[in-house]
Amino acid sequence: MMSKSRIYASLMFLTAVCVIFGGWFLTERLLIRREERFLNSTGTIAVQSEEISFLADNSLKAAQEQAEEPEAFQGQEMTEDTRALVLAVWENGGRELPHEPLPGQMDMKQAIDTGKRWVQTMAAYGVFTDALQECDFDATRAELCTIDTPMQKSMEAMLYSYWKIWFIKEGTSVELKIHAASGEVWKAKVSVEAAGACVEVFDIAYLLQYAFPFMENGTDVEWLESHDLEESADISMVKVKEKALFAEAKQYLVLLDNKSVQAVIEFALRGKE
Repeated sequence: MMSKSRIYASLMFLTAVCVIFGGWFLTERLLIRREERFLNSTGTIAVQSEEISFLADNSLKAAQEQAEEPEAFQGQEMTEDTRALVLAVWENGGRELPHEPLPGQMDMKQAIDTGKRWVQTMAAYGVFTDALQECDFDATRAELCTIDTPMQKSMEAMLYSYWKIWFIKEGTSVELKIHAASGEVWKAKVSVEAAGACVEVFDIAYLLQYAFPFMENGTDVEWLESHDLEESADISMVKVKEKALFAEAKQYLVLLDNKSVQAVIEFALRGKE
């Protein structure tokens, strides 16, 4: 009986030991597998989070870049009567007031780009081509102004403003007056220094249609010629008549010294007198 009891006791002990060690081993394996699953799931979540963050950053960057790009300036359409009224204010004179762009007006970059496009267009049709076609000027100035005068009553204030643009390079200068609301060049002066008497002579009537493309080609053309003895400059002028305003252009030479002259072409939009 005692031997059987010892055998049973031994078997029970061994069984308990197996259960204990087996349970410990299985529990450890289970914990290790759970840890691996947790780490794997955490890693997946981290990767997904990085991808989402990367996509979000790219979307935000694209949105910021799109917001930073200025919208193309459309320009307000104007009738000849409106242009004539604005020109009347400009030509009447008054205190010139610099100011920041108003709603509906072009900003500085748009004004400069518009000026360069005008210069390139005129160069394409032969105006001092070699000096102007690249628009690689050494200096550029831009100023937005309006005229402080009691005449500013019949229209919105934003219609009276203009950008004054200067493009300067050694021996070459361009001065432009651009209507700030329409984006139209209304006045221009192009000067190029030339050695000796080697200067360009242009068909002014031909150039007017490119200087002021917003005007219809007029058939009523009046030529005026004069000679300025004081400046020793030959001046020729052509006026293209319209209903409420006209365009004119003139070219002349300015003697700088005994060896060089300056060839000048001026374009201007004016109200009918």
